[in-house]
Amino acid sequence: MPNLKTIYEKKCEIYDSLDSSNNINKILNTGETYLNNPIFILDTSYHIIARSILGDSITSSIENHNGEYYLLIDTVNIMKKDKCIDNIYNSSTAFFHFSDKNLIFCAIRINKITISYICVLQEYREFMEDDLELTNTLSKTISIQIQRDNLFITSSGLEEEYYLMHLLSNPTDNIIYTKQRLQNIDFKLNKNMILISIPFPQKYKDYRHNFGLRELITSSKNILGNCISTYYEDKIIFLVSEKDDVISINIEEKFKNYLKLNNLKAGVSFTFQNLLQIKEYYAQSIYALQFAQRLNDDGYMFYFKNFLEYYMFSLCEDVSDHIKTIKLHTLVHPLIKELMELDKQGNTELLKTLMVYLSNNRNSNETSKKLNIHRSTFFYRFHKIEELLNISLSSSDILFEFELSLKILKYEKFI
Repeated sequence: MPNLKTIYEKKCEIYDSLDSSNNINKILNTGETYLNNPIFILDTSYHIIARSILGDSITSSIENHNGEYYLLIDTVNIMKKDKCIDNIYNSSTAFFHFSDKNLIFCAIRINKITISYICVLQEYREFMEDDLELTNTLSKTISIQIQRDNLFITSSGLEEEYYLMHLLSNPTDNIIYTKQRLQNIDFKLNKNMILISIPFPQKYKDYRHNFGLRELITSSKNILGNCISTYYEDKIIFLVSEKDDVISINIEEKFKNYLKLNNLKAGVSFTFQNLLQIKEYYAQSIYALQFAQRLNDDGYMFYFKNFLEYYMFSLCEDVSDHIKTIKLHTLVHPLIKELMELDKQGNTELLKTLMVYLSNNRNSNETSKKLNIHRSTFFYRFHKIEELLNISLSSSDILFEFELSLKILKYEKFI
């Protein structure tokens, strides 16, 4: 028997599902009763957040990765080619999209910020004009439920943020897949990366007026350059990536001044190359902030490399598992890793020279004898290390950090 309810009655029933269901999936199922087609909610990283009952049976164009569902890369590329996301952002109402598949798209907004969108797939019956109005109602209803649940309190309204949020919160074990997904945004994944964490706690009432958060993120990105950001666990997070120095002296000075101007502090991880270890380096950035506060350090940017020994002290002191154990190999100083790579590329013995130098109380004569080389050869290597790493080996702090890293490598039998 055909459904004879008027469009007004259908819209009322969708709105009423807020009270009768109080659940996003159930609200979607109510909408599906009248749209008679699969309904999906996606964020702007093409991650499927929820889907209706009919949507559960759809497998084409969808892939499962570590228990999370995403649109296939090929489907994403078609959507980008058709400028679907641009149209969703620019349209205030639902619209038809006719391509390889017939779809309805509609943005879900909170305070005029698009935080996700509805996608209705024409699978079981052809679309009708009334479907647009029903989808608009469904979008507004879901927006209300999202605000009730505080589900998207982390959203700054920036398209890229979900990519970084997923890296931080979900298991990641496939670097090729991860790199493919990052190609969907304006971000170049270069050799070297760092994570920067800035505490910025918000209550929900603050989030409803989160223009300050957006401004902080946008201004910081203008200084840091090639990076992506998110708001995660009450912190503004940046993943910055460059070919060589991730943060130059000039950028560091500008960023410090910006942090000072806004009375903010930032924790900075070691430089790293393996995106699969991003959670370890996120933890480093957090501990840099914690130890800076505990030691009453002044300043606005705190580097984990300056607190490595304090992190190790805390592991010995803590008996309540409050301190997260970071994988040992990620605690090796990035410059030691760089020196290992340079030796590998140039077939040199710079790391060995440094090791022998440190193990012989930093005595050049003893080091030369142990290596069976002339003192001039030793000093050539010594200064070559300084030149390549852009450091001074007369710095006791750097030498201590290097010694600690070499002991970690020895313990792990990397050298």
